[in-house]
Amino acid sequence: MVRGLYTAATGMMVQRNKMDVLTNNLVNAETTGFKKDTLVTTTFNEEIIKRLNDPSVKVYGGVDVGPYSYGTHVDEIVTDFSSGAFEGTGVSTDLAITGDGFFTIETEEGVRYTRSGNFSVDGNGYLVTADGHYVLGTEGRINIGTTEFEVLANGVINVDGRNVGRLRIETFEDEGVLRKEGNNLYYAYGGAAAVPANGAVVRQGMQELSNVNVIDEITDMITVYRKYEASQKIVSITDESLGLAVKLGSLGG
Repeated sequence: MVRGLYTAATGMMVQRNKMDVLTNNLVNAETTGFKKDTLVTTTFNEEIIKRLNDPSVKVYGGVDVGPYSYGTHVDEIVTDFSSGAFEGTGVSTDLAITGDGFFTIETEEGVRYTRSGNFSVDGNGYLVTADGHYVLGTEGRINIGTTEFEVLANGVINVDGRNVGRLRIETFEDEGVLRKEGNNLYYAYGGAAAVPANGAVVRQGMQELSNVNVIDEITDMITVYRKYEASQKIVSITDESLGLAVKLGSLGG
């Protein structure tokens, strides 16, 4: 009976964590370049239950009843890096990437990566993110000096016909090494090395929208709520049964 209580409780915790992930996805449904997350669960290691101290069991050590799992737990959170839809803005500092690849950003914590290309030009003429981080080119920071510039499909930036740099677009052989850091930035877990995204195409005057499907997320939230509610009922019923067992035990004593 107590095993059932723990199993239902772990199920409730998993569904609560799933709801947190789905909520975060919905909150960022309008965030430029946002990539949705999916929570992956797994069961605890199974154990073999044996019948012990049963007069009808003559085998030494008891008889195997069968496997039993103590519930589920969160295994990992996986980010879906599939592209979102593209929207034209007509703003020269809005950039988007078609295909695999990330803009490379310089932060105080080191190099970071993003798909969000809603950039601007700061007071010193550098191309920066919405949070003021420098957008990196193949030669370092990119000084444009004006919002009147052209970005070619290969990432080369021209101002008045003069080449002022080329965007550093990189990717990873396994995008699973990327971890979210906040503010739509990613870092490479374990020091994984990035490689040039040679197949990426840069599109100026456009933004990549979030890849979150609002209807799917709401549907999943309803499913999670129902599962949580079912586990909650099991916990309540088990608790009541334990209470009755305690009362009967006290009466019998």
